[in-house]
Amino acid sequence: MTNLSDYELQRLEKIKRNEKRLAELGLDKAKQNLKRSATADKIPSRKKKKRAAAAKVASPPQRSSRRLKRQPVLFEPLMDDEIIRKIDSSSSSKKKVARTTKFRCEIPMDLKSSPLSEKEKDLINKKMEEDFLGKFEDYLTEVDELSTQNKRNVIRQITKLHTGEGITYESKAYGWPEECYFMKGKVIGPTDDIIHLMEIAQTCEDDWGQDHGNGWLLRHPLKKLYMFQQYHLR
Repeated sequence: MTNLSDYELQRLEKIKRNEKRLAELGLDKAKQNLKRSATADKIPSRKKKKRAAAAKVASPPQRSSRRLKRQPVLFEPLMDDEIIRKIDSSSSSKKKVARTTKFRCEIPMDLKSSPLSEKEKDLINKKMEEDFLGKFEDYLTEVDELSTQNKRNVIRQITKLHTGEGITYESKAYGWPEECYFMKGKVIGPTDDIIHLMEIAQTCEDDWGQDHGNGWLLRHPLKKLYMFQQYHLR
């Protein structure tokens, strides 16, 4: 106490008098309670700290790019049933746009074969100008209009047939057995017997597994090829 100044000594003496007066009035416990509540407000509880830490840990995952990481893009064939369902569900949720066609023809269901004559083949070959796939794409764009996705599906399947690659059903649940292809090794074009090809396609599905992709495996592409053929004949 000898190191305290006169002011500090007077201040301590005043504090002692005040505390004695509070004790006489029974207010000393109330003062202690106020100090405790003030201290509790300043120090956060452990639960609050844990919640704050958990909030920091549960941050949203960052997006990453396979292209920037130089990793290959995971690809599944477009004809897989799961992807087809996604396409159908997304297209049905959007507002449908009316598609128009400038050419219609009935596919004869009572025929199993309808080969072209040599004269008809010559006529179509002349109109193709050695660019069958280009003419076919123009037909799907300008005459028998399809959505962008459906047109891509049809052109891809017909390209496989025209190059001799053939078509197989790539599906995790319903896929065809290995090495089972429709028209593999044969070059298919607009002068072929499309009705007969449709019969063979149905046989492939009966033997190897039905198409669960709403017909975009074989039926729709061959139908469009037949209509393309008849359009140029008429």
